[in-house]
Amino acid sequence: MTQCELADGCNGSAILERLRQVLDPELDEPILQLGFVRSLQVRDGDAVIALQLPTSWCAVNFAWLMAEDVRRALTAIDGIDNVTVRLGDHCAAAQIEAAVNGEKTFAEAFPGEGFGSPEALRRVFLRKGFFVRQERLLRELRTAGLSPAAICDLHLADVSVGSETPRRYLERRAELALDCSPTAPLIVDLDGNKLSVERLETYYREARTVRVAMEANGSFCRALLAARHRDEGAGGDDVPT
Repeated sequence: MTQCELADGCNGSAILERLRQVLDPELDEPILQLGFVRSLQVRDGDAVIALQLPTSWCAVNFAWLMAEDVRRALTAIDGIDNVTVRLGDHCAAAQIEAAVNGEKTFAEAFPGEGFGSPEALRRVFLRKGFFVRQERLLRELRTAGLSPAAICDLHLADVSVGSETPRRYLERRAELALDCSPTAPLIVDLDGNKLSVERLETYYREARTVRVAMEANGSFCRALLAARHRDEGAGGDDVPT
């Protein structure tokens, strides 16, 4: 984040923590970590946050989701009464800003445009993110020396949710309304079905393919954004993200 201006009494840690929970829906990574947040000002209950996406033509529904998620995240903080989101030079900035800041729906902002439902898109990427988080967990279990049979026999109670990888996997399971009880199988498919030993290896390879593709997209987005910042002569970050 290049600029951060908080009035006295604002809980900067709470604000940054909320923003860390806002993800790029396609990459399943925090927008703060990706460098999409350019500035934030909070004063007298009003927050103004400026986002900069990797390109001015990033998908309209992606941009909408991030802008709306930022607004919701900040309005949930005590002491912030109004949030204004800015999207810089994005090709649909005017429409998205007017709708998000006016608490209107995507359909109201783009009637008949055929961009597709952002909530349906969110569901698609929640499911992709599930594969990525699960693949990372499977990789850790395999590295720890567990056999396929042992992995398939694990339950949620058998792993420490205090560790980042299991915690993020469990969070996504909850978002997809999958069973998160301690006795539920640890490794399940998107329908909540326990995987058999015979199916596990093929499933793992498929999940790894999704993860590699998503990480490649993330690297590409970071490179595009870094190029934009170089062109603008952007300096170092003033506030840690």
